[in-house]
Amino acid sequence: MKLGKRFAFATVLALLTICTLAVIVSVANAQTAGTYTLDVSSSNKGVNEVSTYTLVITNNGSSTLTGFNVTIPGDYSNIGQPSVSPSSWTGNYSEGVINLSTSGTGLSNGQSITVTFQATNPITAGTYQWSSQATGAATTVTTTYTIAITSIIPAIEIFIIAAAIAFLNSGINRILVGYFIGWEQYRVMQKEMAEFRSEQMAAARAGDQKRMEKLKKKQSQITNMQQKMMKPQFIQIGISFLYILVWFLVLIPVFGTTSIAYLPGFGPLPVVWLYPIFSFFLALLSQRILGINPIEH
Repeated sequence: MKLGKRFAFATVLALLTICTLAVIVSVANAQTAGTYTLDVSSSNKGVNEVSTYTLVITNNGSSTLTGFNVTIPGDYSNIGQPSVSPSSWTGNYSEGVINLSTSGTGLSNGQSITVTFQATNPITAGTYQWSSQATGAATTVTTTYTIAITSIIPAIEIFIIAAAIAFLNSGINRILVGYFIGWEQYRVMQKEMAEFRSEQMAAARAGDQKRMEKLKKKQSQITNMQQKMMKPQFIQIGISFLYILVWFLVLIPVFGTTSIAYLPGFGPLPVVWLYPIFSFFLALLSQRILGINPIEH
């Protein structure tokens, strides 16, 4: 396998490994100091997944607390009404806030209440801040919870689609080359054009004017070759629009803006970014394998 093909293949493998890496991170609650704590846990931390959430509020202060307002991050959706334990406490969800109150004596030092409810996780992977305020207290207690990409299946599906389209596109290109030019002649023209560019660059670096003038006489022949090679490429451009439609009319509506992969240094990627990245590198790979790219020396 030539060095160029090896590099392209290694690049695609590295990109696939990075972009399909599930962001499975440990969930850590980083809380602000206060007279009580708010702990958040869930049955499923995957992006855009339905999950059962459990909130545990523990009183660490000396005052008895009789009510709380817990604000759920705005990126959550389909939030259900909560259930609260012990039964002396009740909860009601309205407009992003769970209101907790008691018919008893309240929450004294060392005691806890547990709140459970269902919600759909945000579509973007990241760390979200939850906040709570006790009735009559000025201090707001906050805690963070991380929503992650827990499945590589969507990224693999997009990779397979991008690979199929890339190799189909390159295959059609080769068929068009064979029809309009002839494959053997195309390879000869590739070689002549590569040699011409190499000689032209060498002459320019050396400042060899005589050689440059000699090469100019061959320029018209090279231009004719380029024009002949452009015929299948023009047709290929028209066909390529069909693949763009797959991106806009199929993949984006199906996957939406949900985070599918994570690229270090960039962040979570939805299909609108992931598919073009896959397509670009897979196009290079398919062209190398099928011999569409110009010959390199």
